[in-house]
Amino acid sequence: MKKLNRAILIFVILLMVGAGSLTMLNTANSLEIIANPTNWLVVISLFFLIIAFTATYEALDAMKKLIARKDGKEIVESLEEEKEEEKDWVDGLLHKLTDAVPVENEEEVATDHVYDGIMELDNNLPPWWKAGFYLSIVFAVIYLLRFHVFQSAPLSEEAFKIEMAEAEIAKAEYLKTAANLVDESSVTLLTENSRLVEGGKIFAKNCAVCHAIDGGGGVGPNFTDDYWIHGADIKDVFATIKYGVPAKGMISWKDQLNAGEMQEVASYILSLVGTTPANPKEPQGVLTKPSLEENVAPADSSATAPSDSIEDITAISAL
Repeated sequence: MKKLNRAILIFVILLMVGAGSLTMLNTANSLEIIANPTNWLVVISLFFLIIAFTATYEALDAMKKLIARKDGKEIVESLEEEKEEEKDWVDGLLHKLTDAVPVENEEEVATDHVYDGIMELDNNLPPWWKAGFYLSIVFAVIYLLRFHVFQSAPLSEEAFKIEMAEAEIAKAEYLKTAANLVDESSVTLLTENSRLVEGGKIFAKNCAVCHAIDGGGGVGPNFTDDYWIHGADIKDVFATIKYGVPAKGMISWKDQLNAGEMQEVASYILSLVGTTPANPKEPQGVLTKPSLEENVAPADSSATAPSDSIEDITAISAL
């Protein structure tokens, strides 16, 4: 049983060392290691393997003793010597870690203070605890010099701001290539001819039945004038397409179109403003001049040059 307890103690110490090692990694890697169920399975398996190994060892040791009793006194003495050597080594290690006084020698550290029948002892602090205390003092001195005296590294608040700024830059770079991650709060107006043409095709396929192929309006409102019912900003148009207006028969398109496609068709609709449809519907809504310069997406160097007229896009989208 003592061997089993020692094995568990050693396992706990190793586990604490492993947990301390995690603090030396960055937050993302530490969380990934902790959240990975495979790692926990390995730790639990290792724990039970240690218990199984210790139990097996004790069983074999008991068998050796049983055989020794039958074979003679010399073997018994040899086993007892091995046991004493092992005991001395383990006990010496535990004594170095705890610096505890054996129970039989408690009178050496006894004090005169007795409370409720319990005698107070004056044991030394464990060496591992004192080592941790001294290391914390060394760490505090290094931390003070590095962060507050020489200022060779940013403080926590400054490091947080730097990491947030880097994250925003990385996010912006990622969003440039992730068209389907836009929503009504981040959508921008597209100006590339290639994507406006795609928006025209989507408009001709899904929207022309209510708004006419040239955007002049029909069951739905006219998109070529400056009157808008639900807002003339790219974010407003995108949100209207995404969520629809069920009360007026406008369905939600978020299940039929992805975010990139809704951005393309919303940008195409705004490109129709100022054109001349064949049969324009009367103005509806509030006079709101659409801003075609705000919230414009960065130019795509790989896109083709804009066409000469909206009619060209309409013609292509009608194919």
